[in-house]
Amino acid sequence: MTTRTSTDPWVRLARITAVIGLSSFVLLFGTIIPLAAVREPPFTASNDEARAYFANVSVGWPQTATALSSVAGIGILWFIVGLSLMLRRAEGDPPWRSTIALVSGVLLTAYTALDVSLDAASFRGADLDPAVAGYAFAVGSVGFSNAWLALASLAVCAGWIMVATGIFGRWLGSWAIISGLGLALSRFFWTSEIWLLPYLLFWLWVIIVCVQLLRWSPSVSAVPAPASKP
Repeated sequence: MTTRTSTDPWVRLARITAVIGLSSFVLLFGTIIPLAAVREPPFTASNDEARAYFANVSVGWPQTATALSSVAGIGILWFIVGLSLMLRRAEGDPPWRSTIALVSGVLLTAYTALDVSLDAASFRGADLDPAVAGYAFAVGSVGFSNAWLALASLAVCAGWIMVATGIFGRWLGSWAIISGLGLALSRFFWTSEIWLLPYLLFWLWVIIVCVQLLRWSPSVSAVPAPASKP
């Protein structure tokens, strides 16, 4: 049984997904937190505040941190793909909720990797006109708030499967649904800092899911076998 478990492809997938998820989380917040500490203004920043911020992050280590955050975003995509496959195994056919979770993760990564308004503005921060800086900051802020909807869709679909099947624990599924609904509602109040609560709940959920993946075993897990066709 031990040998079979150690060579089971689903066990390997669970372990790899967990390691990538935890590593990407550390890398992502290891870059976001220092960047936020460089006098990052609120979403409602004035043009002059936005220009001052971009000038602060236009040289030195902030540029390296910005590149690393994009790498972390790709790692998060790998994690979401692995998690979606595990969820699909539990969901059975038709796997529509796990597919929506996967596509939502792709949208989230697209924002991280392709929405370069903040990156481009910070690269030329010292040369920006205040009005241009204000526009770039607003585009980045609104894009970030729209990304909450992708997070919400991912969390709700993943949580729904967890509640329905018991994979990783129904309590963890309820947690995901609550954080997802909170993120969706926060989009309507995006200039308020209320979004921080469901946002942090989501990432704490990711950490716990990674721990559950590291411990996952087909002999003890609540994950059912793939659904058989009638």
